[in-house]
Amino acid sequence: MQVHAKFKKHSQVEDLYFTDPILVMTEETHSLHEALTAAEKYMKDGYYAVNAITYESFDRENEQFIIGIFSGTVDYGKFISERVTTTYEMTEPEFTETRDQIIKNIEQVREYIRDGHTYQVNYTTRLTGRFTGDGHTLFETLMSSNNGDYAMYIEYGDEQLVSCSPELFFEVDQYRTIRTRPMKGTAPRGRNEKEDEDNRRFLKASKKDQAENVMIVDLLRNDISKVAAKNSVNVPKLFTIEKYATVFQMTSTVEAALASDMNITDIMDGLFPCGSITGAPKLSTMNIINALESTPREYYCGTLGIMYPGGECVFNVPIRTLYIKGGEYVYGAGGGITYDSNPASEYDEIVDKTAFLKKAQFELIESMRLENGHVPRLQYHVNRLASSAGAFGYKTADLQGAVQNYIETKADSAGLFKLRATLNRSGSLNLSHAPIDDAEEAPAILSEAPISAPPEFIENKTTVRYHYKIPNNDFNIVLYYNGQQQLTEFNIGNVVISENDELYTPSEQTGILKGVMRQSLLDDKMIQERDYSLDEFIGKYEEGRISVFLINSVRGWLKIRLTIQR
Repeated sequence: MQVHAKFKKHSQVEDLYFTDPILVMTEETHSLHEALTAAEKYMKDGYYAVNAITYESFDRENEQFIIGIFSGTVDYGKFISERVTTTYEMTEPEFTETRDQIIKNIEQVREYIRDGHTYQVNYTTRLTGRFTGDGHTLFETLMSSNNGDYAMYIEYGDEQLVSCSPELFFEVDQYRTIRTRPMKGTAPRGRNEKEDEDNRRFLKASKKDQAENVMIVDLLRNDISKVAAKNSVNVPKLFTIEKYATVFQMTSTVEAALASDMNITDIMDGLFPCGSITGAPKLSTMNIINALESTPREYYCGTLGIMYPGGECVFNVPIRTLYIKGGEYVYGAGGGITYDSNPASEYDEIVDKTAFLKKAQFELIESMRLENGHVPRLQYHVNRLASSAGAFGYKTADLQGAVQNYIETKADSAGLFKLRATLNRSGSLNLSHAPIDDAEEAPAILSEAPISAPPEFIENKTTVRYHYKIPNNDFNIVLYYNGQQQLTEFNIGNVVISENDELYTPSEQTGILKGVMRQSLLDDKMIQERDYSLDEFIGKYEEGRISVFLINSVRGWLKIRLTIQR
């Protein structure tokens, strides 16, 4: 069992890696109550417990779960060294039901509401596709453009779970405060800044979405009261709008003091499954869900969570989640239906939520300098794109012809621009341009941790950029080093060091992007390769014995004013 969790705890998202559990419990060896009770005991003894529980596990006859006990975390290098492959292929998702079937089911929900059986139903459907390869790389690809604060990757046997969820189910902190943060209410992101802001304001003012949200808040207040100290339930935040890669979400926060005699099984019995993905009232609505949804939800809408040494725990609601098994993936999507819901609009909202999966198909990037209708080093860009396409098995495209056509038909004939080309797996090439300033200097900061990523995502320029973490919001440029404490590169270019009238750049063996300008300068013998240990580099920089430059094909040379915080 391997786990990579990106969970928010104490207001900070942290990466935790787990391998080699001392114990794995499933429905084949334990009941869910037995497994949770055992996990809680291990937690109190200083162990981590990682939990994956299906939605259907609320029914003791249909329990399905994986709970792993770990003595501690491991570093990224240990985790990634055990991966057999770091690439994947997946087909486009297809709905398991037709549009007409989904709309008919939503109409049926409205009839249930009209007849008084429920107030709101969180109706969902499934999408499926073929998948081969490494689910963890898919996880990192999706997370590179998604700000889910409760994300987790799990591999166990032939099963892989990829959850990029932004939704908290519940957490219990060091003060035994229990907190939940339901998401209910969605609007798509806009195509431009104005449309984006219009959509955010629309959601913020939407009476329909507020009504959905407050129903679930009331439901969760009731659920939490079952495990809370008397008169301690409160709602500190109502109707907060949060921004994600493809949608805006409306959230609220419910919290309480946990009663002194409550344990993890009591919490699960009182809260599971989360009311935000059932509806209200809970039990009768779950019966409606069972009648209308043609396939099981499985881990989607169940819960994934971590029990930390000492007693704290955090569990998510696994939305934006893929379950991979037997060469196939299943993805769930849905939304809250009220009597005022428009079935066609609700279907469109479900489609909006599947746009998240488009991020799974990462693209190759070429960033070029377009100056007065001319692209320097164009053949280098053509060669690098072809090399990267071959490395990932992408179909190639005529970059040179596309650039020339773009310049003639769409680009401005005068001025300085960044010309960006992206190539997808099927060989489709997309170009865009934006003006840039011709700066000569820039501030940067030295990374606080080594860069960690599969080599192919460092050596090739792609939309997978999770490894280029920025440690300080005051800086846009970061200088990195590898696990061997060798200087490598910047997040937006290669590094050149001026020392004793010579110009040096780290070798490819250190783990760097094969930069176009770097290669051009090497070919012209204007720079040469030389590796620097981190200590040597810092010492010489602080003594003023070297100067540092960032180079890339768009900006050219930038002299760097480096901040070092160690």
